[in-house]
Amino acid sequence: MTTFENMTNAELKEACKDFGLEVIAKNPAKPNKEEYLRALNEFKASQDKLHGVEPEVETKETVETTETKAVTPKPKPQSKQKLMKLDLLKKDRVIIHDQQESQTKDEMISVAWGNLLIGGQQDWVDVGSSEPQYVRRGALNNLREATTVTHVAKGSGAAQVRKKRFIIVDAEPLTENEFEDLKTAQKMRNSKLA
Repeated sequence: MTTFENMTNAELKEACKDFGLEVIAKNPAKPNKEEYLRALNEFKASQDKLHGVEPEVETKETVETTETKAVTPKPKPQSKQKLMKLDLLKKDRVIIHDQQESQTKDEMISVAWGNLLIGGQQDWVDVGSSEPQYVRRGALNNLREATTVTHVAKGSGAAQVRKKRFIIVDAEPLTENEFEDLKTAQKMRNSKLA
């Protein structure tokens, strides 16, 4: 597995571009390797926090007297594949509207997605309520590519037109207070079910 520390600045720049990361540098025209690595590792840490993954930490032990003491943890460099996987698993808050003209509409649909890197995945997405929801980027990519055929009157006949099936609108992420309120409501709901 290739780690970012073994990559060139050009490769690191491309990795940051792929993930849409802003690299904070003393010289914005030419960031150095350390600045690229900082941006990529901060992105990895934010993804780990979002998905509840414990950070991987290297600890070193030093012997001063009879006690063992941990030195400041050094973050492990991440590979491009691991960051691409984390990007697909990242959740975005969106509102989804289904434009398919059908007499039977389901409130929830199953979205299958994945690749060789992360395997097959399946998400259930609410397309009937028009309420904001968090959906993984891999599933959103599939929804953005989905199309439907509609019939349009054209002169004396009808024509088939292919259009996007889903309208996906980005919603503002939950504020800290909204997030805490949601956690409290879910805990109360779960305690009633137990």
